[in-house]
Amino acid sequence: MSKRPLQKAPRAARVSRSQSAPVAQLRLPFAETLILFQYMLSLFGKVSLNDLCEGMKGDSFEGLDENNVSYSCRYLLGLSISFPGITKEDILRYDQNIVRHTLSISVNRPSFRWKYFQYMALLFTEIYLDRYFNGRKSLLDSLNAHVDKFNLNKGAEDQISHYSEDELHKIAFWQATGSGKTLIMHVNILQFRYYLDKVGKSKDLNRVILLTPNEGLSAQHCEQFQVSGMRAELFAKETAESFLKNDIDIIDIHKLISAEEEAKIGEKRVAAIAFESKNLVLVDEGHKGASSGEIGPFLKRRDELCQEGFSFEYSATFGQAVVSDKALQQQYSKCILFDYSYKYFYVDGYGKEYSILNLAENQYDDQRQLYLTACLLTFYQQLKVYETKKRELIPFNIEEPLWVFVGSKVTAVRTENRAQVSDVVDILLFLRRFLADRPESIGFIDRLLNGTFQLNDTEG
Repeated sequence: MSKRPLQKAPRAARVSRSQSAPVAQLRLPFAETLILFQYMLSLFGKVSLNDLCEGMKGDSFEGLDENNVSYSCRYLLGLSISFPGITKEDILRYDQNIVRHTLSISVNRPSFRWKYFQYMALLFTEIYLDRYFNGRKSLLDSLNAHVDKFNLNKGAEDQISHYSEDELHKIAFWQATGSGKTLIMHVNILQFRYYLDKVGKSKDLNRVILLTPNEGLSAQHCEQFQVSGMRAELFAKETAESFLKNDIDIIDIHKLISAEEEAKIGEKRVAAIAFESKNLVLVDEGHKGASSGEIGPFLKRRDELCQEGFSFEYSATFGQAVVSDKALQQQYSKCILFDYSYKYFYVDGYGKEYSILNLAENQYDDQRQLYLTACLLTFYQQLKVYETKKRELIPFNIEEPLWVFVGSKVTAVRTENRAQVSDVVDILLFLRRFLADRPESIGFIDRLLNGTFQLNDTEG
């Protein structure tokens, strides 16, 4: 399959104007407004993660040396420059915390090693939590000074409002699906508890609560916490009062309701106020529901849980979630601590490679059969390599290849050759035709292997 190069969103053009012309009010792409992430990079004198980490992306910078110091840390310490906002002594101190927490969660993961972007997410967390617990006023002033610098020469639509102290207790991670958010979350819990205990306030924490979008993800998280040696329980209203403070309570966001609703709705839901407010709240894709108009109630319930506590949020799709809500854009611009969204994930070689072919409708039936036959051959080729090269593939942790069909609807039907079919039925019909009409299928394979075919898209 061919790789499709990523396209950067075009920047708004600057227009020459006279002194009397009004100032243009442009809207920057959301990714360019992440003021907290930009502030963290500025501590290292950099404007992008790639600038900071360009030399530490290889496998040789993963894992620990003989002194249990991360190779990623060794890279940062070995740079010839001094960083404007952080000392190398502090980086080494933070690294020792990260190593200790990593060893704690990896007892049952003996070969586990952080990728560079995962390590940097944890390092940024260390820096932030240290300043949050040991110099909150200074952190607030530094962030607002950075806001002032950001706002220079920008129109009103692009400006970020100043931080209030209440906004400092929420941070978020914008990371692509598959980039390790779950294990970062586990270490984040240990990091938070470490700094809370260091300032003598560990008894102030009421609960650790993980909010998920649904029960299925709740169950997955519960299993992963067990592998990390961390006690976690799925929420059950009848046993909620028996949870110990050191446990992690896992609940899907839809089970949180207002106190007024609790009196009217079934037994499996609970008012957010029942958990009190001095909690560490972790939110996995918690903004889901924004498109259906539910984001207001969800955010309100989440805020109730951590009003006097702290919140970590994790998502692969912040950009899509806030695109139509300026208030949300402001909120997440100020709390996203780390940005490793899909465009960076893809450039580093972890994303999917794909091409899209919209077939010409006047040749749709045979063209589709030929196209799907080509896909089938590609899948067969991958399976054959997997079966015959298993020993060589062991170091790469490659699983058996899958062939995935993506349809718009599961049950919806459409008319195809005067027959009513769904996307699922359509694929089954392809497989039946491929197996039943052996001469046609052999002919298609011959055309594909010998190049005597042409697949035309809708533009010919």
